[in-house]
Amino acid sequence: MRRTSGFTLIELMIALAIAAITLTIGMPAFSAAIERNRVQTALHLVSADLAMARSTAVMRRDQVVVCPRTPDARCRDDMDWSFGWIVFTDSDGNRQPDQPGDLLRVSDPPAGASNGALQLSATRKFLRYQRDGRSAGTNLTVRVCAGGKLNGEVVVNNLGRVRSQRHAAPPPCPA
Repeated sequence: MRRTSGFTLIELMIALAIAAITLTIGMPAFSAAIERNRVQTALHLVSADLAMARSTAVMRRDQVVVCPRTPDARCRDDMDWSFGWIVFTDSDGNRQPDQPGDLLRVSDPPAGASNGALQLSATRKFLRYQRDGRSAGTNLTVRVCAGGKLNGEVVVNNLGRVRSQRHAAPPPCPA
Protein backbone atom coordinates (compact mmCIF):
# COMPACT_ATOMS: atom_id res chain seq x y z
CA MET A 1 0.00 0.00 0.00
CA ARG A 2 1.42 3.33 -1.05
CA ARG A 3 0.65 6.64 0.67
CA THR A 4 0.97 9.93 -1.12
CA SER A 5 1.59 13.13 0.70
CA GLY A 6 -0.08 16.41 -0.16
CA PHE A 7 -3.36 18.22 0.18
CA THR A 8 -6.75 17.14 -0.93
CA LEU A 9 -9.00 19.56 -2.75
CA ILE A 10 -11.24 19.87 0.30
CA GLU A 11 -8.29 20.74 2.58
CA LEU A 12 -7.14 23.40 0.11
CA MET A 13 -10.64 24.92 -0.12
CA ILE A 14 -10.90 25.08 3.69
CA ALA A 15 -7.49 26.79 3.94
CA LEU A 16 -8.48 29.35 1.29
CA ALA A 17 -11.79 30.04 3.04
CA ILE A 18 -9.99 30.65 6.36
CA ALA A 19 -7.50 32.98 4.64
CA ALA A 20 -10.32 34.91 2.95
CA ILE A 21 -12.19 35.35 6.25
CA THR A 22 -9.00 36.49 8.01
CA LEU A 23 -8.25 39.04 5.28
CA THR A 24 -11.82 40.33 5.32
CA ILE A 25 -11.65 40.94 9.05
CA GLY A 26 -8.09 42.31 9.03
CA MET A 27 -8.22 44.73 6.07
CA PRO A 28 -10.20 47.54 7.79
CA ALA A 29 -7.76 47.53 10.71
CA PHE A 30 -4.82 47.51 8.31
CA SER A 31 -6.20 50.41 6.26
CA ALA A 32 -6.70 52.42 9.47
CA ALA A 33 -3.06 51.74 10.39
CA ILE A 34 -1.94 52.91 6.94
CA GLU A 35 -3.99 56.12 7.34
CA ARG A 36 -2.47 56.82 10.77
CA ASN A 37 1.00 56.25 9.34
CA ARG A 38 0.34 58.62 6.42
CA VAL A 39 -0.89 61.35 8.77
CA GLN A 40 2.13 60.92 11.06
CA THR A 41 4.49 61.02 8.08
CA ALA A 42 2.86 64.19 6.72
CA LEU A 43 3.13 65.88 10.13
CA HIS A 44 6.78 64.90 10.37
CA LEU A 45 7.66 66.09 6.85
CA VAL A 46 6.04 69.50 7.31
CA SER A 47 7.53 69.94 10.80
CA ALA A 48 11.02 69.00 9.66
CA ASP A 49 10.97 71.40 6.70
CA LEU A 50 9.63 74.26 8.82
CA ALA A 51 12.31 73.66 11.47
CA MET A 52 14.97 73.51 8.75
CA ALA A 53 13.70 76.80 7.29
CA ARG A 54 13.93 78.50 10.68
CA SER A 55 17.46 77.30 11.38
CA THR A 56 18.54 78.34 7.87
CA ALA A 57 17.14 81.84 8.39
CA VAL A 58 19.16 82.17 11.58
CA MET A 59 22.36 80.67 10.14
CA ARG A 60 22.30 82.70 6.92
CA ARG A 61 20.86 85.84 8.53
CA ASP A 62 18.38 86.01 5.65
CA GLN A 63 14.63 85.73 5.19
CA VAL A 64 13.42 82.22 4.39
CA VAL A 65 9.94 81.50 3.02
CA VAL A 66 7.94 78.25 3.08
CA CYS A 67 4.89 78.05 0.82
CA PRO A 68 2.75 75.53 -1.08
CA ARG A 69 4.29 74.89 -4.48
CA THR A 70 3.32 74.80 -8.10
CA PRO A 71 4.74 72.11 -10.44
CA ASP A 72 7.45 74.57 -11.59
CA ALA A 73 8.63 75.28 -8.00
CA ARG A 74 6.92 78.63 -7.47
CA CYS A 75 4.56 79.64 -4.64
CA ARG A 76 0.90 78.85 -5.17
CA ASP A 77 -1.65 81.58 -4.67
CA ASP A 78 -3.77 79.49 -2.30
CA MET A 79 -3.33 77.63 0.98
CA ASP A 80 -3.39 74.03 -0.35
CA TRP A 81 -0.21 72.20 0.66
CA SER A 82 -1.44 68.85 -0.75
CA PHE A 83 0.76 69.26 -3.85
CA GLY A 84 3.97 69.79 -1.88
CA TRP A 85 5.83 72.88 -0.72
CA ILE A 86 9.07 74.77 -1.24
CA VAL A 87 11.60 76.36 1.10
CA PHE A 88 13.69 79.22 -0.30
CA THR A 89 15.69 82.28 0.65
CA ASP A 90 13.92 85.54 -0.07
CA SER A 91 16.46 88.35 0.14
CA ASP A 92 14.35 90.82 -1.87
CA GLY A 93 11.08 90.04 -0.03
CA ASN A 94 8.95 89.29 -3.10
CA ARG A 95 7.86 85.89 -1.68
CA GLN A 96 8.95 83.98 -4.79
CA PRO A 97 12.23 82.20 -5.55
CA ASP A 98 14.10 84.39 -8.04
CA GLN A 99 16.99 82.08 -8.96
CA PRO A 100 17.44 78.32 -8.81
CA GLY A 101 20.06 78.87 -6.09
CA ASP A 102 17.42 80.41 -3.83
CA LEU A 103 15.62 77.07 -3.48
CA LEU A 104 16.64 75.20 -0.37
CA ARG A 105 14.16 72.34 -0.60
CA VAL A 106 11.39 71.24 -2.94
CA SER A 107 9.21 68.77 -1.06
CA ASP A 108 6.85 66.38 -2.76
CA PRO A 109 3.44 65.74 -1.24
CA PRO A 110 3.29 62.94 1.30
CA ALA A 111 1.96 59.55 0.22
CA GLY A 112 -1.81 59.64 -0.13
CA ALA A 113 -2.07 63.37 -0.87
CA SER A 114 -1.92 62.92 -4.64
CA ASN A 115 -4.93 60.58 -4.71
CA GLY A 116 -7.01 62.60 -2.23
CA ALA A 117 -6.58 60.33 0.79
CA LEU A 118 -4.82 63.19 2.61
CA GLN A 119 -5.51 66.90 2.41
CA LEU A 120 -3.04 69.48 3.70
CA SER A 121 -4.21 73.06 4.07
CA ALA A 122 -2.86 76.08 5.93
CA THR A 123 -4.27 79.15 7.59
CA ARG A 124 -1.98 81.42 5.54
CA LYS A 125 -0.54 81.40 2.01
CA PHE A 126 3.08 81.29 3.16
CA LEU A 127 5.36 81.46 6.18
CA ARG A 128 8.29 83.87 6.27
CA TYR A 129 11.06 83.42 8.81
CA GLN A 130 12.95 86.57 9.63
CA ARG A 131 16.71 86.76 10.12
CA ASP A 132 16.37 86.10 13.86
CA GLY A 133 14.18 83.00 13.41
CA ARG A 134 10.89 84.64 14.31
CA SER A 135 7.85 84.08 12.14
CA ALA A 136 6.54 87.23 10.48
CA GLY A 137 2.80 87.78 10.84
CA THR A 138 0.36 85.60 12.68
CA ASN A 139 0.62 81.95 13.68
CA LEU A 140 0.57 79.43 10.84
CA THR A 141 -1.30 76.13 11.12
CA VAL A 142 -0.98 73.37 8.55
CA ARG A 143 -3.89 70.96 8.92
CA VAL A 144 -3.68 67.31 7.90
CA CYS A 145 -7.07 65.81 7.12
CA ALA A 146 -7.90 62.23 6.17
CA GLY A 147 -11.34 60.81 5.58
CA GLY A 148 -12.97 64.18 6.26
CA LYS A 149 -11.49 64.32 9.77
CA LEU A 150 -8.81 66.67 11.12
CA ASN A 151 -6.20 64.14 12.24
CA GLY A 152 -3.30 66.46 13.02
CA GLU A 153 -1.86 69.95 12.85
CA VAL A 154 1.56 71.57 12.61
CA VAL A 155 1.57 74.97 14.31
CA VAL A 156 4.23 77.69 14.06
CA ASN A 157 3.93 80.49 16.60
CA ASN A 158 5.22 84.06 16.18
CA LEU A 159 8.55 83.16 17.74
CA GLY A 160 9.01 80.56 15.00
CA ARG A 161 8.65 77.50 17.23
CA VAL A 162 7.24 74.47 15.41
CA ARG A 163 5.03 71.94 17.17
CA SER A 164 2.68 69.26 15.96
CA GLN A 165 -0.34 67.67 17.54
CA ARG A 166 -2.56 64.71 16.82
CA HIS A 167 -6.22 64.54 17.76
CA ALA A 168 -7.38 61.49 19.71
CA ALA A 169 -10.97 62.11 18.63
CA PRO A 170 -10.58 63.88 15.29
CA PRO A 171 -13.11 66.67 14.65
CA PRO A 172 -14.44 67.31 11.14
CA CYS A 173 -11.92 68.90 8.79
CA PRO A 174 -12.46 72.68 8.53
CA ALA A 175 -13.58 73.92 5.14
